[in-house]
Amino acid sequence: MKNTINLTLLFIVAVLAVLPGCKKNNVKPAPGITAISPASGLPGVSVTISGTNFDAAAAGNTVKFNGATATVTSASTSALVVTAPNSGSTGTVTITTSGGTANGPVFTYLQAPTITAISPASAKAGTSITITGTNFDAIAANNVIKFNGTAATITSASATSLVVTAPAGGSTGAVTETTAGGTATGPVFTYLLAPAITGISPASGAAGIAVTITGTNFNATAANNTVKFNGTTAAITSAAATQLVVTAPVGGTSGNVTVTTTGGTSNGIAFTYITATGPNIYAVGSDTRNGWGYWKNSTFTAVADWGNPYSMAGRGTDLYVVGVSTNNTPNYWKNNTAIQLSPQTGYTVSIALPGTDIYCLGTANNTWNVWKNGTAQSLTTVYTDIIAGGANGMAISGSGDVYVAGARYLSGTTITKATYWKNGTPVDITNGVSSGSAQATAVFISGSDVYIAGTEAIVSGGGIVNKAPRLWKNGTPVPINTPANSLFNKVLCIMVSGGDVYVGGQYNGAGAVWKNGSMINVATYALAENVTSFFLYNNTDLYISGASSASGNNCYWKNGNFVEMDPGCSVASSSCAGTFANQVLSIYVK
Repeated sequence: MKNTINLTLLFIVAVLAVLPGCKKNNVKPAPGITAISPASGLPGVSVTISGTNFDAAAAGNTVKFNGATATVTSASTSALVVTAPNSGSTGTVTITTSGGTANGPVFTYLQAPTITAISPASAKAGTSITITGTNFDAIAANNVIKFNGTAATITSASATSLVVTAPAGGSTGAVTETTAGGTATGPVFTYLLAPAITGISPASGAAGIAVTITGTNFNATAANNTVKFNGTTAAITSAAATQLVVTAPVGGTSGNVTVTTTGGTSNGIAFTYITATGPNIYAVGSDTRNGWGYWKNSTFTAVADWGNPYSMAGRGTDLYVVGVSTNNTPNYWKNNTAIQLSPQTGYTVSIALPGTDIYCLGTANNTWNVWKNGTAQSLTTVYTDIIAGGANGMAISGSGDVYVAGARYLSGTTITKATYWKNGTPVDITNGVSSGSAQATAVFISGSDVYIAGTEAIVSGGGIVNKAPRLWKNGTPVPINTPANSLFNKVLCIMVSGGDVYVGGQYNGAGAVWKNGSMINVATYALAENVTSFFLYNNTDLYISGASSASGNNCYWKNGNFVEMDPGCSVASSSCAGTFANQVLSIYVK
């Protein structure tokens, strides 16, 4: 009995000794990762992890993407399918089971691209465009660029810059960039389309006429269009996307009219020049290539003995000019032939041709005279009196009264009074006491009314703040408006037609025309430095003379349309009069 008990105890002890060793042999092995697929992607993408010793129960595996826990959607001992967590970042993928932790390959999070700029933002198809931003693919083929939905060819690529070619089939709209990381919408790219002309009106005419060009893709800013008449550049007076109004250029020839913008050059439509059968246009002034002379229909002729012409008038086929002679005596010229009024030193400044008479205003031996048909009548003046010259320095009434514009000094002061002389006797318009210095510079007679124009200094705070243009009708002031005060104002000419009163000169250093007291066509006449004379042809066409301050070229206006007599050049040379020294002083049309 005792031996039986001992054997039983020995068996129990042996079993207890063996059990711990059996438990140790059943420990779960650590997992191993052999691959992840895909190895890159966006948050939320499904990723398959291949390896060994995974837990066949999804909940028995903890998968992390660079420390961020992922959801395991299916599991086996050799493969797990997980979802890349939204909070993850590029880094190592790890799996932890009850057997341990395995470190796997790096998973790269793909980031959506962004576009910060495109340059240029507008251009023609085929232009090279640089797109800057972030998260582009450095391999060109892995980027897809579209211009408003049309794919573009990528010529170079980096993570922050792509160079592409604006596709021929693209249209104005947003530029997009697509990579494996997503799609970015960038700024709008504007396609510059070549202009197209659908019509011109009229399709024929003389140089200087207004021509309307209709079509598409014109630039709404006039300066951004170049219009050529068979190669000769035309001045553009107004512009819209579908219409341009231009002036048929002097020097142009019959042929195609084209429009060029940054989008390209249009088709051409024929314009036929018609040799003008209308009036001849004469202007006197200076051309830096040839000196003083006159233009006839924009062709310049120098006159050797002209020192400085002041004004011009015509009768029939005869052209009369007054001014400074190279022999320093008062003359007038008839058809370029000098007729001396006095052998004394002097010059002439204004001419009028009423009926069959010839009136000239000028000075001889420091005495101001009006010569009628060569006979002098002196003005009652003193040496310091100021006499106006130019186209409207003198006017003759229907009854033969002679009016001359100018100024006289208030006795004992430096203040001038606006004055006109009637038949040699001075008549003061301002008194120099209740006003600043004033000067009458132009006179015009309409019926029984006497119109005088000039300027008057406005004084405030002890100084001159404005040199105001002034108009008097029969001695009574008539308002003339300016946008603001300026010391750079002049009045040089005046004309009355029907009930309209035109005054010309300068406002704030640029040419200006007032009609019934208000400035008209401001931008057009500001192309000149001064407006110097008016001429009304057949009571229908208004011609105005001046010199272009924009190009320095000589010019005039017909019914408000700018006509350059030396178009298309700006640097003075043997073939170009373009310089700010040019002047056009008077115009006559017959």
